[in-house]
Amino acid sequence: MTPTFTPRPSQQNILRYNGGRLGIAAVPGAGKTHILSALAAKLIQEGRLGDDQEVLIVTLVNSAVDNFEARIKRFFDNPIQVLYKYRVRTLHGLAHDIVREKPTSVGLDERFSIIDEREAGFIRREAVNALAGESLVG
Repeated sequence: MTPTFTPRPSQQNILRYNGGRLGIAAVPGAGKTHILSALAAKLIQEGRLGDDQEVLIVTLVNSAVDNFEARIKRFFDNPIQVLYKYRVRTLHGLAHDIVREKPTSVGLDERFSIIDEREAGFIRREAVNALAGESLVG
């Protein structure tokens, strides 16, 4: 932990986390990002994660993802120490990860692919053109 960080009593309870799911709800500015970043760093520094484990932080907005990542890295002298030990995602990003990494768990074939907006637009235009062509012929 960084020596300049002194957790408040309620934050100290969070730092005593001992496993399982953890959710924190508090008003803006209460220090959620800072304390969860400190907790992630603590779990990693103490070696409490197995080789196949990572800390997962889920948030609502992309700006919070960037904020968490920057704060977690500040607890380490060398950012390589923390590589692949945590993941910060928005709810949307987490859903995307699950679908991409474990497609069968959500009922998809292993061979599925996720397309980008440009490709989706092309497919929509082709479908509309195909339907329009059929109605002109019929």
